[in-house]
Amino acid sequence: MRTKFVGVRYAWSAVCFMLFLANALPLHAQWKGISPADAKMLAFLNYVTHYYVDTVNEGQLVEKGIQAVLQQLDPHSAYISAKEAQDVNEELTGTFSGIGIEFSIQRDTLLVVNAIPNAPAERNGMRAGDRIIRIDTLDVAGIGLTNSRVTKLLRGPKGTKVWVHALRQMDTLHFRLTRDDIPIHSVDAQYMAAPGIGYVRLNRYALNTEKEFIDALSALRKKGMKRGLIIDLRGNGGGIMQQATGMAGIFLPAGARTLVVRGRAVPPQEFTAQRLGTKEEKLPLVVLVDEYTASASEIFSGAIQDWDRGIVVGRRTFGKGLVQNQVPLPDGSLMRITVAHYYTPSGRLIQTPYELGDTQGYRKGFAERYTKGEVFSADSIHRTDTTSYRTLRTGRRVYGGGGILPDVFVPLDTTEWSEYVSKLDRVGELNQWSLRYVDANRGRLVKQYPNQERFVSGFTLQKADIDTIVAQGVSQKVPVPEAGLTTRDTAMLQWRVKAYMVRTLFSFSDMVHYLNARSGEMREALDLLEHWDKRAVPILEGKKDGKSPTVKK
Repeated sequence: MRTKFVGVRYAWSAVCFMLFLANALPLHAQWKGISPADAKMLAFLNYVTHYYVDTVNEGQLVEKGIQAVLQQLDPHSAYISAKEAQDVNEELTGTFSGIGIEFSIQRDTLLVVNAIPNAPAERNGMRAGDRIIRIDTLDVAGIGLTNSRVTKLLRGPKGTKVWVHALRQMDTLHFRLTRDDIPIHSVDAQYMAAPGIGYVRLNRYALNTEKEFIDALSALRKKGMKRGLIIDLRGNGGGIMQQATGMAGIFLPAGARTLVVRGRAVPPQEFTAQRLGTKEEKLPLVVLVDEYTASASEIFSGAIQDWDRGIVVGRRTFGKGLVQNQVPLPDGSLMRITVAHYYTPSGRLIQTPYELGDTQGYRKGFAERYTKGEVFSADSIHRTDTTSYRTLRTGRRVYGGGGILPDVFVPLDTTEWSEYVSKLDRVGELNQWSLRYVDANRGRLVKQYPNQERFVSGFTLQKADIDTIVAQGVSQKVPVPEAGLTTRDTAMLQWRVKAYMVRTLFSFSDMVHYLNARSGEMREALDLLEHWDKRAVPILEGKKDGKSPTVKK
């Protein structure tokens, strides 16, 4: 009897299985003409969505499936959801529609950090330090604000209107703003760093980067830039490849190779400097880089180095030598798929080595630059690829396989670091205090310090100011060090607070100028440009050892 029961049970299972196959077999007709692997994936997804015992969310399954596949490829192929795609595209196109403010959320208070010049908010009188309390009819104080929620409230189609209500000291101000196109600038700072020496900082490579850069060069030329230029690519993670090659072409002779791209299914492509447009072939040039300089920024710095056109100063760059195509999917999401490698003009592949599917190991390798001391000493730089190449004008030795090695190494400086002040900064207390102080004293400060130079040299935090900041820090769970504030703590606190005040009173560019005064890379760049023939020319002509970067201690 037991045997008969088991037989019936297995027979029933077989019937169920056969019914399933009977229903599924006609679907195979849809898969004729495609590869077996594609057919297998389609069949799998179809069976799960139609026959799985419980209801499944097909969209979520597909998203997770795409992510799982991409995780088995290189570390830079990625999936971008439809929700995130708009923000990503805005960064690359360099524009969005909104009111034109930079904001910060401090303890559930929405603060205007900067009103972008000639944008709707600035044209209507909003300024840094204003505290937004209502957007249209929504009270925004004390509701658990997030950056994404504020962005959604303030942005919208061009030409639409929004009411923004803000507090300035004790006054409530009401702004009726018409949304407009707001540029996302690639060039976020430019100034004369010394007599005859210009400085330009780029934060990304977007569709308008080359034009912005040319405009910055023109402005600096009018201010007397004749002795040299510093291009700051520290922290610049890249962007659009063609913008980097176009920018490199400004400094190279027409026809000079700036980049070569090769891929399995992508035809080889060579980029060269063009004859037309702005040219700066003779101006002494220094490029600042660090471990976060990546991708398109490495294309630019690699071309400048390979043609012996300028001096690269800083630390080894990230090492991203892969080219991604951004592929739109039907629901508005995006895939960034690696389709090629890029090579600098001398033939270097500067991609950091990786194993397929081992993103964690790739990230660990980058973290080890800190733990193994590379950012502090050029002697600790570890190259997995020892293949050497020669620069194209003077034949200096350069290397690939893991970023661009600088011509002049500048270690990461931690001598003035204060963990206590960094904690205050991370909870927003330094920025918050500076906004409150400027808000309450703007008239006096502007009259007493009409420009950034006068403010930097003349303003000092008083002991009462520091005590107030420290007390506010305690309320935000940042305790005072047991031994009290050290001289280093006080000095760094002064420095950081003054930086925020410079941004609020003057501009972001002025803040960068102020911060760069303590930068080892900037000091080295200025020294190279001021002693170009003595210091820089021997490096470019290969008269100094090209096997390792010059070390500046």
